[in-house]
This record gives sequence, C-alpha cells and structure tokens, in this order.
Amino acid sequence: MDFKKLVLTTDLSPNADSASEQAISLAKQFGSTIYLVHVFECDIYYAAGTMEAATNDPADWMRHARENRKKALKEAARTLSAATCLPVNDVFLEGNAAQEVVNFAKKEKADCIVISTHGRSGLSHLLFGSVAEKVVRLSACPVLSVRPKPADLKV
Repeated sequence: MDFKKLVLTTDLSPNADSASEQAISLAKQFGSTIYLVHVFECDIYYAAGTMEAATNDPADWMRHARENRKKALKEAARTLSAATCLPVNDVFLEGNAAQEVVNFAKKEKADCIVISTHGRSGLSHLLFGSVAEKVVRLSACPVLSVRPKPADLKV
C-alpha cells in the first residue's frame, strides 16, 4: 500500500502529538502530503465551558472561538511543515468530528487517517464517546489510531 495522502487529525491539544509523530514517520517513508485536519464542534466547545472570548453573546463567542481555532490550526500546520520539510495543508472543518474527518478523507481519496485517542474510559468515554472509535468504524480507508504516551496523556 502507498500512503501518498495522509489525514492527520488534531484537536490542537498535546494529546495529538503522538499521532503527529506517527504521521511524520509515514510521510517521510512514503513521500506523503499531510492534511492536518481540525473539526470545530462549536456546541461541544460551548457546552464544555471553553470560553475563549469574554462575551455573553453565543454568536459572538462562536465567531471568536472559530477564528482562534483557525489561527491555531494554521500555526500548527506551518510549524509541522517547517520542522519536517513535508508538505502540510491545514483543513478546518465544522460539524460532527468523526463524520467530517471520514467525509474529508473520502473526498480527498486519502490513503490513511492518523488519529490520536484520548485514553478516556468509564463515564467520560460513555458520555463523550470516542471520535477515534467512530472514525475507525466509518472510514473506507485504513486508520492508524495512536494512544498518547502515558507521560504525555492529558485527560
């Protein structure tokens, strides 16, 4: 199998670093292009109380949060490309994370999706589910699911 197009998902947290390491390794081996994908699920950020803007207006908050995430993704893609000398395209999507990742991979005819798990278990896993688990079930292409190293895990 040839891995020319890799979809590397990121939630822009340190937990995604382990998946990045694996994607970089594959990309260097196969001369791949990396699509660094972040899915903005505004309802989840808002419900979790991730207030990135000092505002009481939900529309203003979402606009501000969306722009902050876009900037962070562009910076992450620039940093990844500069550090590895690999082609990295940033892709900002909105909606259900698992479905958007799978749809993007299908549209781009990706050869592999590289995704980090968060190591949730018990009630947290039951409440939030696992985006990685859903991507594995729904994807038509291979999925490399990477668990963060225990020292790096931020739950």
